[in-house]
Amino acid sequence: MFIKRKSNFLRKFRTAREGSTTVVLAITFPLFIGATILATEAGYWRMSASELQNTADMASIAGAYEFIINGDKRDASLAAYADALDNEFKPENGTIVVNIPPTTGDYTGNDAVEVVITQSIPFIISDMFLDKPIEKTVIAVTRLGGQTSESCVLSLNPSGVGISVFGNVDVNLSGCGLHSNSTSSSAIEANGSVTISAGCMSAVGQIDTGTATINLDECAAPRENQPASVDPYTGIDLPAGASGIPCSYAILTGNGNNKSLLFPTPNADKDPIRICNSEIDLTGVTNLESGTYIFDGTDIDFGSHAQLHGDEVSLLFMNNAELSGMNGNNTLNLTAPTSGDYNGVVLYADRNTMSTAEWNFSGNADVSLDGLVYLPTLNVRYAGGAGGNSTDCTRLVANQVRFVGNSSLESSCDAYTTDPIRGGAYTTVALVE
Repeated sequence: MFIKRKSNFLRKFRTAREGSTTVVLAITFPLFIGATILATEAGYWRMSASELQNTADMASIAGAYEFIINGDKRDASLAAYADALDNEFKPENGTIVVNIPPTTGDYTGNDAVEVVITQSIPFIISDMFLDKPIEKTVIAVTRLGGQTSESCVLSLNPSGVGISVFGNVDVNLSGCGLHSNSTSSSAIEANGSVTISAGCMSAVGQIDTGTATINLDECAAPRENQPASVDPYTGIDLPAGASGIPCSYAILTGNGNNKSLLFPTPNADKDPIRICNSEIDLTGVTNLESGTYIFDGTDIDFGSHAQLHGDEVSLLFMNNAELSGMNGNNTLNLTAPTSGDYNGVVLYADRNTMSTAEWNFSGNADVSLDGLVYLPTLNVRYAGGAGGNSTDCTRLVANQVRFVGNSSLESSCDAYTTDPIRGGAYTTVALVE
């Protein structure tokens, strides 16, 4: 009888359904609660990350606008930091870095304000499962633009004096400005009976104008602590296989006072000519046919009263070739080609094979260079374009530029396709990252 009752009880227990939901809930409820907590936490993380990105965006824009107003990187950085604090950035939980120009991403080196914020996002509940907060890094970049003027003089020297003007000198830059990439306290120096008239004057470092008279059209005063100007001509190079082009030679002809130099004549296709004379002593009047001339290790020395003329020519220098000996009795009158690989380039010194040296375009010589004078590793003493010999387009880029005589440059270069050197005040901002 007892065995029968026990058997019936087990049979009823096995088939009974009362309370089964309670068992299932007891098993699954902790999992449901955990999933809900994680979902809530994930939403909070996502919202916090979005708010942090908005903070970086607004800080970057604030820094860019401050830079437009004052033109000072330090003021722009402080404005970006202050704006981030106003938008819930908590310095005790993270860091903020302002870079002008940006140091990461697609806009590295561009005229822009980059804000990088790293901040810890605290947990609400999930600290029961995770032992430290999540750290989030966001980046915002606001690009500066709308520059209405161009620079026609650019010093690439990153330190020390970049541009200097001393003595009794007038420098007239019509419709363009001058910029130094130097971080030095004397990135641009001007002193003495100097007058500089330009669109704008700017430098990465400081500008010392001393007793000079400065007349600027595009900015109210010289602008210090500016971003480094991006060299727009880094893509210009020697022709492919330049060192393998067969050597040609300039030949001295005539006798006595009738001596002259005879240069090789470019072929119908205007293929580059490589000149391999170790030294060329210019005498009399030398006229170059239109074309591209590569001087390989050649020292071109201007003799007394020597003149060098060329229309639609590009003179390229490699392996420490040099222009020297220019003085008040000389004439250098060259214009760049308006077509071909070196459209707009009148003088070019190879950045890879030319050591730092000083070239002299002064001594009261008659200097007229129409086009881009690109000497990125060289120091230049310049006095050109004054006295009625100015050209429509002279862009001078060198390691260091020293104006030693009255000079006049313009940047009306519509005849050429070379890119301009952007300068002047910024007028627009755009959040790009």
